[in-house]
Amino acid sequence: MLAVALVLQFLGGSLDGAPALALLLVSYGLLLVFAGANLHTAGMGLVGLGIALNTATIAVNAGMPVRPDAMITAGVVAAEDVGSVEFSGKHHLEDADDRLMVISDVLPVAALNEVVSMGDVVMAIGLAVVLAHLLHRRRGANPSTTIAP
Repeated sequence: MLAVALVLQFLGGSLDGAPALALLLVSYGLLLVFAGANLHTAGMGLVGLGIALNTATIAVNAGMPVRPDAMITAGVVAAEDVGSVEFSGKHHLEDADDRLMVISDVLPVAALNEVVSMGDVVMAIGLAVVLAHLLHRRRGANPSTTIAP
């Protein structure tokens, strides 16, 4: 399921319009099912919450809006070049019609030259917990704590 979701995201990133959005939303749905099937793993609830936050803003905005000021602060683009940035895949420059901007790509991370969303942050924390849990499991741990396919 995880592999199919990632393939769908890749395919959606190479398309435009409604077909791209449909593939992206189906992939996020599969990722949510994957996270739900693995809630028994520490941190997977946070991963699912991050995916849900990103899914919400992508669904209501037909893609992930990116705040221009955040791109400048993160060093992604110079102020005078913001209008000429071409986005591919799920991202688009924020406009007046976009909603749920508080959970969209509005957080500049200058150290990485990236702009991330609240969902990305929550998901990253969840993934760190999942990895820590999986790497530090003790011998003889309950086998039900492994990630389902």
